[in-house]
Amino acid sequence: MTISGGPRKDGTSARMLQCFTESLLRSSGEHSFAFRHYDAYDCGFAPCTDCRACRRFEGCVHRDMEDFWRDFENADGIVIASPIYNLSFPAPLKVIVDRMQRYYNARFFLGKKPPIEKFRPVAFLTAAGNPREDGEMAAQQLRRIFTVTHCELVCHAMIAGTDETVEETEALFAVSNCVEKFLLSIKPDITK
Repeated sequence: MTISGGPRKDGTSARMLQCFTESLLRSSGEHSFAFRHYDAYDCGFAPCTDCRACRRFEGCVHRDMEDFWRDFENADGIVIASPIYNLSFPAPLKVIVDRMQRYYNARFFLGKKPPIEKFRPVAFLTAAGNPREDGEMAAQQLRRIFTVTHCELVCHAMIAGTDETVEETEALFAVSNCVEKFLLSIKPDITK
């Protein structure tokens, strides 16, 4: 499963995601991957209203993310690509993260441990205009929700200083190590 959090279809994080998926397909050998892609800007998901219904029953009263939840729970791995805005991700991606409150409530209020049985590794690809940005605050936000959703952030690739020109080779280099770590965690026998 891939999730794009950037507003520009040709932005740096979108190019990183493209490099990642292409590299993953090249590196996987005889193993095949199919990607279900979600663009946070195109999805138009409603934000969490803290109605607390998910404390009483599993799921969410807002039904706009049912396909997303099914794909999220069944994915073998998740790749999230996003620009960094003010030390975090853009609002449409933050909506998705906030709506994962349903899993937190399933665990801590409904007693479902873990709320998702299947483990999924996660790759996080980020880009920022600030040359000193490391994307760690956004990664930390994801790590917290992933402890509840039975995911693990296995790699984080970052390109900083994107207000200047970023070469395509720079994007490829930034994701190459991440692809290898992701492959090892999703299918340990692929790289042997």
